[in-house]
Amino acid sequence: MASTKEVVEEFNKMTVPQLKSYAKKNKIDTVGANTKLELLEAILPFVPRDDHKETKSSTPQPKVAVYSERNLHWNGVGELQKGYNIVTKEVSAKWLKHRAVREATPAEVAKHYGKI
Repeated sequence: MASTKEVVEEFNKMTVPQLKSYAKKNKIDTVGANTKLELLEAILPFVPRDDHKETKSSTPQPKVAVYSERNLHWNGVGELQKGYNIVTKEVSAKWLKHRAVREATPAEVAKHYGKI
């Protein structure tokens, strides 16, 4: 894997059709992104890099509820199913960059599962 600077430089050299092809191959949502800048903004958060490696910790990580509008897969991060998902706070920070994902409140999750 490459550093963030190297990744950005590599993707800046790509053409719009190449960026669209990369996004399609890697199942990255680019709906509404037409210009090179818009495509880069949609793609770059989902490209694995050395400086984004997760560190393993023996302490439990805080959990966050997120809502996904559809099934999603992100190499190096994981998968979300359509609906409510419980993920670590660190992973949620990455998923919340995706336009089809939003944070869910505890009350909203409890209501959905009939706990209120």
